[in-house]
Amino acid sequence: MRAAFKLANPHRALALLAVGALSGLLLAGYGLFTAQGTRSRSVPPEAIALVNQRPILRSDFTTQVQTQYTERYADSTPAQRQRVLEDMIDEELMVQRGLDIGLPSYDPEVRQALVAGVELELFADVLAQRPTEADLESYYAAHKAKYVRDGAMRLRDLLATSSDGRSAAACLDAARAAARALRAGQPLDAVMQRFALRDSGRLMDSGHVDTGDVFDFAARARLEPAVFAAASQLRDGEVSEPVAASDGWHVVVMVKRVFPAQRPFADVSNEVWRDLSEDAKRRVRDANLRYLRGRADILVAPP
Repeated sequence: MRAAFKLANPHRALALLAVGALSGLLLAGYGLFTAQGTRSRSVPPEAIALVNQRPILRSDFTTQVQTQYTERYADSTPAQRQRVLEDMIDEELMVQRGLDIGLPSYDPEVRQALVAGVELELFADVLAQRPTEADLESYYAAHKAKYVRDGAMRLRDLLATSSDGRSAAACLDAARAAARALRAGQPLDAVMQRFALRDSGRLMDSGHVDTGDVFDFAARARLEPAVFAAASQLRDGEVSEPVAASDGWHVVVMVKRVFPAQRPFADVSNEVWRDLSEDAKRRVRDANLRYLRGRADILVAPP
């Protein structure tokens, strides 16, 4: 019996070794696929579903049900909830497919949406802040020029030009004489005819001289810079000295003038809050881009 016990059976030894190895592999595989952070067959409590291990959050699902059916989640039917869940799963699958094929790298709309999403995340803290009244008043005081009511003017821009065959000196003399006559109260049309002045054509509306009120920003864009500078200083009924411009000598007759006025804080507090928020978002965005550029490897070809 003792001799038989000592005899080794190689086949049985190999079988036992194989069983042990297989058991070890099974245990290792179980540990690998059930460890935290690996693929799981259970849905975490905060999610309603997992799609390729990416969660669809219950909070998003509840919001989507209420938004889609315009009623409280508790009042929605099981069929409605199932429809929303299927739609959200389909959407997640499409999003994942878009990422797989590199859609964000070349589709302009997807790229814009990604930029908007990143900015929204960056601005979350800014949007959550509620500036105090003192913060708003301080910002208003530092940026008063932004809260000025634009002025308006009703004027005639008269022109003495050498294109009529007169010398530049003769045009200047005519403009000076016209200005004196207008200040003396002589009628505009008569003065224009007497001194051969015509409308400059800078202020036109549907082919006719615009004799109505024009906001300062519009007059600035349409008049010669030197002419606008002179006009902006005139009061009701005043006449400018001749103003030299590229097309001749101008005389401005101010019919009515409303000067720019500072808007009080109480009237613009909402605008101040918006502007303060936009400035804060701009600072956050610029700081984030500086950080990203500092970490990035950017190569630019010569222009």
